Amino acid sequence: MTPRTLSPILALLISFLLAAPLSASQRTIDMLVHGGPESQRQAAQDIYNGIERNPDVYDVLAEVLSRNYQRGGYIQVDATSWMCKALGATGDSRYRLLLEQIADKARERKVRRYAETALDMLPTGQTQPYLPGTIDLDKLRQRQVRQEAAPQNPGRFQGGAPPRGQGHFSRIQPGMSMEEVYDLLGHPTSSTSRITGKAWAPFYFGGDTARMFALYKGRGRIVFSNASQFAPVWRVIEVVEDPAESGYP
Repeated sequence: MTPRTLSPILALLISFLLAAPLSASQRTIDMLVHGGPESQRQAAQDIYNGIERNPDVYDVLAEVLSRNYQRGGYIQVDATSWMCKALGATGDSRYRLLLEQIADKARERKVRRYAETALDMLPTGQTQPYLPGTIDLDKLRQRQVRQEAAPQNPGRFQGGAPPRGQGHFSRIQPGMSMEEVYDLLGHPTSSTSRITGKAWAPFYFGGDTARMFALYKGRGRIVFSNASQFAPVWRVIEVVEDPAESGYP
């Protein structure tokens, strides 16, 4: 292979390697901006574990954290705590002011504790602090909406696996099985699950020990419950139509 033929190959390889992190970073930003607490927690864990190293993503994380740190709820508090840890793991002292504010003013004790731990991970010194409002999350969301509103190929299904049907949410009724729902609506953009308090009840062998959530981007979500602990049958218990559904858990 001559140098003349090697150069274009190297250029193509380098361009591919440079493009890959951008795609991963955009996914992390989407999870932070459009996702619920479970997606935000996953994004924070990726940053904490060094999977995501883009400083632009760190600023988005800081902005989301500045807006969410007073929110309650078990899952949200856990996600907020992970976001504090992730900011600490960046090693960027620009986030000290924000974490100090959270450590001092957060309602949840767990959030305050993790903010204090994150502060110990950051160096001290005179740096320009990150100020909430620097990143306009509303513009990021609007940009995504405009992209989704652009003309698409009508023959291609957008989001999720290819559906078996394109039915309307109004056709979904409580008691339907998951298979029936997927036949009518197609597969969801994503799904998530959680156990309920009944799973911890001693000598309880009935159903509704777990919930499954099928998220349809721009349409809403379907909530399923298991028939029993021993039967892998999921049935609809709630239908939530929501055009603002992000499709992220």
